[in-house]
Amino acid sequence: MSLQTRDEDQQLLAEVLDLLDRDLELSEDAKYVIYAAMEGDAELATALDGTTTPGTTPPTRPRAVEVAPAAEPVGAFLKSISVRGFRGIGREAKLELHPAAGLTVVAGRNGSGKSSFSEGLELAVTGTTYRWDAKKAKTWSEHWRNLHDGTPCEVAVELAEEDAGTTKIGVRWDEGAELDAPKTWVQRPGKGRENGTASLGWAQAIAIYRPILSYDELGGLLEATPSTLFDRLDAILGLDRFIQAQKRLNTALKELQEPEKQAKAVAKTLKDDLVGVEDERAASALALLRKHSPDLDAAQALATGTTAQPPAELAALKALTQLPFPNAEDVTTVLSNLQEAHQAFVAAGTVSVEQAERRAELLQQALTFHRHQGDGKCPVCGTGDLNAAWRARAEHELATERDEITRRMQARQALETARRAAVDLIRSVPQPTAPGRPALTTVPAVRAVWQRWSELPTDHEGLTAQLAAVHGQLAVSIGAMRDEAARLLAEREDAWAPLAVRLAEWVRLAKAAADKNPIVNLGQSAAGFMVDVAKELRQARLESVEKKAREIWAALRQDSNVDLGGIELKGQGNRRHVELHATVDGTEAQALGVMSQGELHALALALFLPRATMPGSPFRFIVLDDPIQAMDPAKVDGFVRVLTELAKYRQVIVLSHDDRLPQVIRQLGLNARIVEVCRDANSVVSITDCRDPAQRYLDDAFALVKDDHMPADVRARVLPCLCRMAAEVAARDLYFASRLGAGDTRVSVETAWQNATTTASRLGLAVHGDPQADLGHWLKKAPYRKPAYDTIKRGVHQGLITDPQDAVRQVERFVQDLRAGKK
Repeated sequence: MSLQTRDEDQQLLAEVLDLLDRDLELSEDAKYVIYAAMEGDAELATALDGTTTPGTTPPTRPRAVEVAPAAEPVGAFLKSISVRGFRGIGREAKLELHPAAGLTVVAGRNGSGKSSFSEGLELAVTGTTYRWDAKKAKTWSEHWRNLHDGTPCEVAVELAEEDAGTTKIGVRWDEGAELDAPKTWVQRPGKGRENGTASLGWAQAIAIYRPILSYDELGGLLEATPSTLFDRLDAILGLDRFIQAQKRLNTALKELQEPEKQAKAVAKTLKDDLVGVEDERAASALALLRKHSPDLDAAQALATGTTAQPPAELAALKALTQLPFPNAEDVTTVLSNLQEAHQAFVAAGTVSVEQAERRAELLQQALTFHRHQGDGKCPVCGTGDLNAAWRARAEHELATERDEITRRMQARQALETARRAAVDLIRSVPQPTAPGRPALTTVPAVRAVWQRWSELPTDHEGLTAQLAAVHGQLAVSIGAMRDEAARLLAEREDAWAPLAVRLAEWVRLAKAAADKNPIVNLGQSAAGFMVDVAKELRQARLESVEKKAREIWAALRQDSNVDLGGIELKGQGNRRHVELHATVDGTEAQALGVMSQGELHALALALFLPRATMPGSPFRFIVLDDPIQAMDPAKVDGFVRVLTELAKYRQVIVLSHDDRLPQVIRQLGLNARIVEVCRDANSVVSITDCRDPAQRYLDDAFALVKDDHMPADVRARVLPCLCRMAAEVAARDLYFASRLGAGDTRVSVETAWQNATTTASRLGLAVHGDPQADLGHWLKKAPYRKPAYDTIKRGVHQGLITDPQDAVRQVERFVQDLRAGKK
């Protein structure tokens, strides 16, 4: 087996092979699988298809690594970004940049158009923007062209390509083209334009070393799913070949485990569907499915209906459909026989046989007495004569009586036989026994009628009177019960049939999974080894990233009591995640759980700035769009120092609407270029050297006054806000200059300013050094101060009610007094 790889894979491959050689517990078959996974899909398929003889020694470990040719990415600095008709920029505007290591701050208030430059650059270099991917709102997709001058819509970027010259990248939308349908091109030095940007060779580098980071993306990096953060950090470690081998093996294992997965899926839904089914077979199937090692043969017999013992409930239902019951003809015959026997019995006489037998016995005793005693008076009554005439008469009566007794006995016997036939008829109907499930609605009625049927009167009149009537009721109720039982039996069979089919399918899949178990176990052994190796390799390669991240965090943390510790990439598959260890005043914690929003943004910078500055990156520039929004004053100082250090060997470009960044640079005397982006009416954007921010707000206010197309009500609401921002910026500059000049710390000055949340308190700090100070005396010292104060106080809430130009002129003089520190 020969392994081909790129130059950057050589060290990785050697490390993996060394680890395999040193492992004494992993089977040779599993090692063979790992070798195959690192070579390719076909080789892995061969290793896992069962054709490889177990115990086969893997091929000799390759010592010489063949290098596959790969396009080398260019290394480049930014020279300029031109934007036209895109986002907040109408007429073409060009941001000129110095194509070398150094720090450039592009300042501008929100809405000035500076982010349009960064998004245009991001689009040209990466093919998309973070905001495009994150925003799904219809308004975003409809208003990406400039509203004032959206045609043509295009972005052009000039790059200073190392050892080559100027390379240009362009993005252009035809008129009417959709957001996701731009045309891109590249023009290399001395060559014509080429469609697309593939020739730059940046496709992989963009994903790994992404050099453009916005405020939104900074927040999104740590708010993303654990697996997303894991992947972004993992991408910079150079483990691509090994990760691909892992994915290849996991994919193959997934296919091998498909029967087991399908069996589990069928079992899961089947178990859900079997719950509550009123069928013993369903209960038996559910019990089998719930076992860790189910009896597949028993399940198959249950599915095919070949079990030795039929289910009791089904047998009970079948018995109800076949419940024995005499027909009407049988009942009529029994009643007729009973009636005839009764009539014959009645005709035989009303005296009972017992009475006749006692009389015959008495006569026989009298005849016996006469034979022994002879003629004489009757010993019983004492008046009658026992003589020959009496004897002849008594013997005749005795013979007649005995004939009558015989006739009566025969009639009684016939009646008893007829009665027994009636009783046997009644007892021929067994008491209906219904199954526990389902409950038959007709059974209670049958039992009630059966109870009357089985307890019919014993006297002839009651028996004959009720037998026919109760039989009719019983016939109706049993017929209904038979129908219901037959219907329920059919319903059970109809309900069970599809379940039986699915049970049989589960058995098939479970047996197929059992057949693949040996090769799956082998693959899982190899995959488990690769998980451990991946962890080891990641931790080793994370050390340099972790070191740089801690250095950056140390500069950014300032007064934070959170200290960044180790970085670990843990888990795999959907459970992969990053653990960022930290200590809070010496107590261990997870960084993401204990940091404030500002600290989280600083942490994101600490994690991902090293990514953009790694030696393998072809990008010699880093672009940060509004990175300090959530930072407190101390972190801004530290951030500027981090940028200054990066700018020694990278072109660092920071776009920011926050005035603190250029102020810190000026106050620290750092070597940085500061330019300002301004947006005038009709989306006309200009780039100039940075001016005083208070004047910028005033210029915007004067431009608003001169805009004849601006509705008066809008002007009345917006002008006071601009004037207020101009006054507060001037007040801030005055306060900071006075306090820092007096030796106060930046943190204490920043904190005092942030705690002063109203215009009055901030003016109090600037003029008197006290946010609670009374401004009345200071406002009275010049006639324009009080009207200007009313504009920036009441006008913000109530709207401007005075002449707009006069109001702005008054605020301008108000600001000049603050700049000059006039008391």
